[in-house]
Order: sequence, then C-alpha cells, then structure tokens
Amino acid sequence: MKKRTMIFAAAALAAGLTACAPKTEATAPETTIEETQETVPAESEENDETASGETGTEASTEISDELLGKVYAAVKEAYGEKYVPSMMFDETMMEGTFGITKDQYDSYVAEGPMISAHVEMFIGVKAKEGKAADVAKALEDYRKSQLDGALQYPMNMPKIEASEVVTHGDYVFFIMLGSPEMEAEEQGEEAALESAKENNQIAVDTIAGFFES
Repeated sequence: MKKRTMIFAAAALAAGLTACAPKTEATAPETTIEETQETVPAESEENDETASGETGTEASTEISDELLGKVYAAVKEAYGEKYVPSMMFDETMMEGTFGITKDQYDSYVAEGPMISAHVEMFIGVKAKEGKAADVAKALEDYRKSQLDGALQYPMNMPKIEASEVVTHGDYVFFIMLGSPEMEAEEQGEEAALESAKENNQIAVDTIAGFFES
C-alpha cells in the first residue's frame, strides 16, 4: 500500500515539474534572408555608387577651350605609358608657381609630377588677346629657375635643358616631357641631352600638327 502511494506521489510530482518547467523554444519571430536584405539596401547602394565614381570626388580634367583639350589629349596619347605628369595645377598654383595670372588667359591645362624628384611637365595656355608674350615670358622665367635649381637633382638636368616654351598665336605651351634613354645616359651627358631633346620633340611636333596647315 505504501509502495503504491509513493508511486502515485512520484508521478504527481513529475507531472507538476513538467507543467511548471520554462519553455525553451525561442519566442522571437524568425528573421528570413529576404527580411535581412531589405534592412540594408540604402547603405549598400550608397557604397556601390561611390565605388563606381558616380558620387565620388575623383578629380576630372575639364578644359574649356576645345582646341587646347584636343592638344592635351594628343600629347598624352603620343607618350602613352611614358607620360609622367599626373597632378593638375589650379589657378593659385598657376600664379604662385609660374607667375601666370587669371587676367592673362581664357583657358589652360597644367599638369606636373606627383613626386618632387621628377620634373616632367605639360602646360598649355590659351592666352587672352595680346597676352601671349607675357605668358611665354613667365614660362621662360620658370624654365630658367628650374635650370638654376637643377643641381639638387642632377639626373634631371637633361630633361630641363631639353624643355621648350612654344607659342602658336594665342596658345603658349611649356613642354618638359620624356626622359633620355638609359643607353644614352650611360654614354655621357651629351648623349643624354640629345636623347632628352628627341623625346621632348615628340610633344613639340604633336602640338605643331594642330597649328601648321
């Protein structure tokens, strides 16, 4: 009799524990893949636009003078991978570095090296009427200053000596492009200078093709 009572009591206790035990199943609603994707599209779309350049701040070359833009593009194409300049100069640098003020030109493109040890440079200016001579003088003065300071980087001397200021009507160009070939440099200063002149002449001839009929 006692055994039966104990069995019943144990069964009743087990049933009570089962009824009072906390539920272990999650009560929060499941989050599906579709719902997760719907919560982040704005950020993803914004990142995609920036990566593709649609909303980025990547600098672009805008040249207001059509002919000047064509000359610039042709010179870059003529040198291909050997075209070193990659930093555009703004109006402040045009005046501070070259002494060319805004009242002297209608349009310009000026590009130099990112690294100070290099000197390769291309400048094209569409001067205002009657100002071409002033622009040319400013660029000649800059060229002379580079020659005077070339002792700091003697390997650049052939490039600077080979550079030219060229004028076609109201268009003025400063050309310091191309490097002497390695074989020429090994042969000495004269050969290096001659090689630098030949490489710089590529731009001179390219520009002349737009103005000489």
